[in-house]
Amino acid sequence: MDSFLDQSAGYLINMTALLLKRELSSAIKKNDIDVTPEQWAVLNRLNEKTGLTQKEVARLTFKDNANITRMVDKLEKKGLVIRQADANDRRSWKLSITTKGVEIRDLVEPIADTILDKISKGISKKDMKGYNVISKKIIKNLTE
Repeated sequence: MDSFLDQSAGYLINMTALLLKRELSSAIKKNDIDVTPEQWAVLNRLNEKTGLTQKEVARLTFKDNANITRMVDKLEKKGLVIRQADANDRRSWKLSITTKGVEIRDLVEPIADTILDKISKGISKKDMKGYNVISKKIIKNLTE
């Protein structure tokens, strides 16, 4: 019989996230790619839309501003992002992904796709779509 904890959506979501992060981190390291899953998430957001501020990237990746600043510092040193002063706000920085950043992002994407295939083994496409819909609703509920 499952315990209360094993029936808790919060616990299950957290365990899923931890295991996914561990799996992706391990696979990235095995392929000698020098980014973390969190850094890859930043590269993805900047690949979707260039010129985002650090605050916008923080919001889109659910990270605090201090964490994003440290992450962007590392990505900038690796030559994966460029930080430029915002012409409209001297306190703000606009971020752009570099060509090298796009290359790294593109190297990790098939690794992430393989992991998503692994986690959906034995689960119908309909159920996975339903899971994604529910997850987005939970995220929306927690961010409103």
